[in-house]
Amino acid sequence: MNNISSAHPSEQLKIYEQVVLRIQEMLQAGTLSVGDKLPAERDLARTFQVSRSSIREAIRSLQEKGIVESRRGNGTFVVDTGNIVEPLAEALTEQRLYLLQIMEFRQAIEPVMAGLAARNATPEQLEDIASIMKEKAPEPPEGNPWEKDIRFHCAIAKASGNPLFEQALFNASTALEETREAPLQTPERRAQSCSMHKEIFSAIVAGDEILATKCMHKHLEQVHGMLFTSK
Repeated sequence: MNNISSAHPSEQLKIYEQVVLRIQEMLQAGTLSVGDKLPAERDLARTFQVSRSSIREAIRSLQEKGIVESRRGNGTFVVDTGNIVEPLAEALTEQRLYLLQIMEFRQAIEPVMAGLAARNATPEQLEDIASIMKEKAPEPPEGNPWEKDIRFHCAIAKASGNPLFEQALFNASTALEETREAPLQTPERRAQSCSMHKEIFSAIVAGDEILATKCMHKHLEQVHGMLFTSK
C-alpha cells in the first residue's frame, strides 16, 4: 500500500475518497480479492498515514458501493470488486472548484481577522491562543492534527472583537476541514504550519495590524500551495 501523501492524480479528492481509490486499485491489481479480510482500522490508518476517521469514512463508502461488508466480531471483508473504473475527471474537477471556493472564503476574511486581533485582543484571549499553540497536536492515526489548527484560527476570530468572524468560521467549520487535512498530513507540512502560526501570533502580540494581516495572508498562500501543487 502507498502513503496517501505520495504523488497521485487523485490528490484533489477528499482524503477518504483517496483511500477508497487506493483500495479499489488494490482490487484491480489483485492485491486484494473477494473473500479477503481488510487490515484493522488502525493498521490501514498507519499504512495510508491518515486519520482513523478517514478510514472509517472510506469503509462506509465501500460498504455503500457493495464492495466490502463488516461482519460483527470478525472484521471487514471484500465481497465484490465493484466498478473499478470511476469518473475521476469529473470528481477531480468538482473537488478542485470546491477547495478553491473555500480558500477564497478564507483569504477574504482571515487576514482582516488577524489584523483586528492585533488591535483588539485582550490579555486573556492572547493567553488562550498561546495555550493552544503549546499543545502537542496528535499524530495520525491516533488523532486529527487539524483540530488544533481549527481552534487556533477560531481563537484569532474571537480575539478580533467581531463576533461575525467567529460565527462565520463556526458555520463553515465542516467545509474548512477540507483545506486542512491534506496540508497537515505530513510532519514536514505540520512543521511549516506551526512556524507560520508562530509568526502570526507574534505579530498579534506586538499589536502590529499590518504585519498580522500579511502573515495570515502568507500562511493561506502556503496552504493554497499545499492543496494545489503536486508533490
